[in-house]
Amino acid sequence: MDIVFNVSYDDINLKYTNMNDLLINGIMDFTWIDYLIYTLTVTHITIVAITLYLHRGICHSAIHIKPILAHFFRFWLWLTTSMRTADWVAIHRKHHAKVETIDDPHSPAYYGINTVLLRGADLYHDEKNNPDTIEKYSQNCPNDWIENNIYTPRSNLGILILFFFNIFLFGVVGIIIWAIQMAWTPIFAAGGINGAGHYWGYRNYDTSDDSTNLGPLGILIGGEELHNNHHAFPTAAKFSLKPWEFDIGWFYIKVFSLLGQVNVKRLAPKTIVGSSLNEKLDSEIGYALLRSKLTVITNYTKNVLKPIMKNETKNASDDIKDLLNKSKSTLTREPHRISNQETNRLGKIFDKCNSLKIAYQLKNKLFDILHARNLKHENFIETINAWCIEAKSQGIDCLDDFSESLKGYKVI
Repeated sequence: MDIVFNVSYDDINLKYTNMNDLLINGIMDFTWIDYLIYTLTVTHITIVAITLYLHRGICHSAIHIKPILAHFFRFWLWLTTSMRTADWVAIHRKHHAKVETIDDPHSPAYYGINTVLLRGADLYHDEKNNPDTIEKYSQNCPNDWIENNIYTPRSNLGILILFFFNIFLFGVVGIIIWAIQMAWTPIFAAGGINGAGHYWGYRNYDTSDDSTNLGPLGILIGGEELHNNHHAFPTAAKFSLKPWEFDIGWFYIKVFSLLGQVNVKRLAPKTIVGSSLNEKLDSEIGYALLRSKLTVITNYTKNVLKPIMKNETKNASDDIKDLLNKSKSTLTREPHRISNQETNRLGKIFDKCNSLKIAYQLKNKLFDILHARNLKHENFIETINAWCIEAKSQGIDCLDDFSESLKGYKVI
């Protein structure tokens, strides 16, 4: 029996042509605006997964994410970054524990800003290969079957699947989109936050590190731009702490909360400073000061150190003015974070500016009181009252006003 194949060369050529078109153009017929919107969308989902799931959820326990949404984030990060939850969480926790020290995995103070900006991903991978870091700082991370059998042993499978999926959707353009997805987190998260977020920007709080807010609008990288706010209150779910700041990560938390997928566990304490008729600090005010100790020190810088420095600068000689301008940030740091060169510079300033010397010494003393460990509360009240008496005895108006303001601290 003869079998006749009714296939012409034109049919074969058409099939090959269609296959080539599929490989080159993919199945999606997109304009360049569509490609742009898609790329921004998928990279933004990755940023949302990092800031909500890895950072605020697992690392700092500021929010609780229900299992379905949590696993979507975990899957998405495996698919788009090959990052393992335990690695990211451990490295970030170590960053907070060892911030701005030689043991900080990515501090510009020790590695230099260019290294952290350009090689942030390399620093991450170096620390990921430190088993002591992962073991010590990865508590409460997922340890289920899928983590142990897929996400950990096949960490690169996700991005390989994404590579072919992008080609299937968009053809050659899909390779470009995949490359952008691979570079997005290292550039904006690893290099941007860890580098620029400890080097440029403004500071709302005098934290014990160099963290900065890159801008008042935290949108591009999920609110992580408000990095100084985060270091001030690491376990707070909301990063925007001033009326003019916006944290898009908090917006997503509110949306997911309405959908029943997220519960907020912690927020930063709200401190108000009002008037008080008390002659001395009592126990209730003492608790408010301890909960607001970072705000207390920040207000001291704003209301005492800066006015005194401004006044001293007006009356100083040119050489002392130059030293004062160079020492603005130095005066807000704790003594252990000041270099020998900066210490010598301060010594020259204090020889000519006695009021600034007094204010600086009292700031350090106040810091030690507020951060003292194993100090009973009644002893704390006694010590802080003694500090107020000493401050008022100096005859410096702004110092006297600040001492009085401590009686009006409340946390709501």
